[in-house]
Amino acid sequence: MRAGSINPSTLAGRIALTAAVGIALADGSIVTLALPPLLVELNMSINQLAAVIGLYAGGLALCLVAAEGLRRRLGDRNLAIAALGLFGIASLLCAFAQSPGTLLFGRALQAVGAAGSLVGCFALLRADRDPGARLWEGAAVIGFAAGPALGGLLTELLDWRAIFVTQAPIAFVAALTAWQSNDPAETPRPTRRAPDELTLGGIGRALARFAPALALGLVAAALTAVLFGLVLLLVAGWAESPLQAALAVSPLPLAAFPASKLGGDARLRACAGASLIAAAIASLAWLPEPNLIWPAAAAAVAGFGMGLALSALSNDLLSERTAADAARLMTIRHVGIVAALLALAPLITADLDEAIFDTREQGVALVLDAALPPDDKLDLAPQLLATVDQERPRAALRDAFAAAEADRTGEFSDQELAVLEELAARADDVLVAAIADGFRSAFLLTAAFAGLAALALLPSRRRILAVAVIAGGAAVLPLTYRHLEAKRGPETVTIADPCADRDLPDSGGLTGFAQQAGLLALDTAACRYGSSREELALALADQDSRRHFEDEHGFDPSSIGGIVEGLVFGDD
Repeated sequence: MRAGSINPSTLAGRIALTAAVGIALADGSIVTLALPPLLVELNMSINQLAAVIGLYAGGLALCLVAAEGLRRRLGDRNLAIAALGLFGIASLLCAFAQSPGTLLFGRALQAVGAAGSLVGCFALLRADRDPGARLWEGAAVIGFAAGPALGGLLTELLDWRAIFVTQAPIAFVAALTAWQSNDPAETPRPTRRAPDELTLGGIGRALARFAPALALGLVAAALTAVLFGLVLLLVAGWAESPLQAALAVSPLPLAAFPASKLGGDARLRACAGASLIAAAIASLAWLPEPNLIWPAAAAAVAGFGMGLALSALSNDLLSERTAADAARLMTIRHVGIVAALLALAPLITADLDEAIFDTREQGVALVLDAALPPDDKLDLAPQLLATVDQERPRAALRDAFAAAEADRTGEFSDQELAVLEELAARADDVLVAAIADGFRSAFLLTAAFAGLAALALLPSRRRILAVAVIAGGAAVLPLTYRHLEAKRGPETVTIADPCADRDLPDSGGLTGFAQQAGLLALDTAACRYGSSREELALALADQDSRRHFEDEHGFDPSSIGGIVEGLVFGDD
C-alpha cells in the first residue's frame, strides 16, 4: 500500500470506517430532526414522515441477510466499496429531493447501501480484533444516541438537506478507506449446538435463548419510536427549534455511555435497562408543562437504561462475533423499528386530528365568551381555526394573535387589548394541553414495548427481589410526572352543554343584546342537532368543519348560517 494511505490499519482509517458505521446505524435518529421541516417544505403527512424512517429501517431488515450472502461471494472489501458508494450517492439524492416520492426512493437506496456497508465494514473493523470490536460497539451505541444532537445542529444551522449532504462525504471517504484495505481472514463460526428435543425443558431453553433477541427488537423499537414522537412534539407541537429539541434529547448519549460500562449479571442489567426506558417514556405521556427540562430529564433516564440494556444484550446475551451475527442482530433491531413506526404513525395521526378538533372547539369557546366587540369575533375566530393544524400549530397560533393585536391597535381600547393578550395566552395553553393529549397514547404504547422487553428478560427467581426494587423505583418517574401534570398543567376549556342554561357575555347596548340573542339561537340549534355550540360555530366559519358537521350530524348548517352569524357576530 502507498505510504500515508488511509486504510483500516491506521487510526485515520479506523475513524473513517467507524464514522460510516455510525451514520448508517444512527441514520434513523439523525434524520428524525429533519422530519418537522418536511411537514411544511415537502407537504408530507405524518404517515409519510414515518415512512422516511421506516423505509430505511425496513430496507435494512430485508437486505442485511442478503448482504451477508453477497459478502461471501464478493468479499468484505468489494462489498464495502460498492455499498458505501451507493449510500453516498443515495444521500445526495435525498439531499436534493423536491418531492416526497424522490425522498422516499432515495431512502430505500440508502437502506440497500447501508446494509452492505454495515456487513462489509464489520469484518474490516473487526480484523484488528479487540480495538475493532470496541470501535464497532462504540459506533453502535454512541452513534444511535448522538444522532438527534447531530441532526438538530445541522437542521438549525443550515436546513434538513444538510443532514444528507453531510452523510455523503463520510460514506465516500470510508469507501476509499475500504479500497485501500485487504480482505481479512474469515472468523471461524462457532460450532452450533444440537437442537433441543421437543420437551418442556427444551422448549423452555429455546424460549430463554429467543428472549434476548425479542428484547433487542423491542428496545430498539421503543427508542426509535420515542425519538420520532418526542421530536414531533417538541418542534411541531411546542414550536421549539431543532437545536433546542436536540438539546432536550442530548442526555441520551451522555447517560448511555457510562451505563454501558457497568458490569454485573447481564440479564439483570438488561431487565433494569428496559424497565428504566419504559418508565422514562411513560413519563413523557404526562409532561407537566411545555418546558424542555421535563423531556430532558426523561431522556437522561431513558439513556441510562439504553446503555444498560443494549450493552448487556449485544455484548453478553447475544453473540456478535461474525458478520453473520452482526447482520442477524441488526435485522432484529430494524424489524422492531419498522413494527413500532407502523403502529405509531396512524395512532399519532388520529390522535392529533382529534386533539386539533378539540383545540378548535375550545378556541371558539374562548372567542365567543371573551369580552370583545361582537363584530370583531367573526374576524378572530377563523384566524384560530385556520392556523391550528399538524404542521406548526403553536407557532402559527402565536403569529395569528400577534397579527390580530397589531391590526387592532388603535381600534381597541387598552382594556380590550389586554383581553386579547389574555385570550392569546389562554388559547396557547389550550393548544399545548391538546397537543400533549395527542401524543399520550403514542408514548404509552412505546413504553409498553420497553416494558415487554423487561418482562422477556426477567432473571432467575433468586433475583426477583432485585427486579421488584428496579420496577418499583422506575415507576416513581411516571407517577411523579403524572402528579405534577395534574398540578401544573394547563387547564382545558369546558365545552358546555348547549341544552343547559349558561351565562352569556354582555357587551351592552343594542349590539350586545343582539349578540346574546344570537348565542341563544346558536345554543338552541346545537342542542337540536346534538352538537356543541362551538362545533356549530366552527361549521359556520370553516368549510372543512362544515363538511365534517354534515357527515356527523346529517345537517348542513349553512341553511341557518346567515341568520345565526348575523345575530352572534353583528353585521360588517
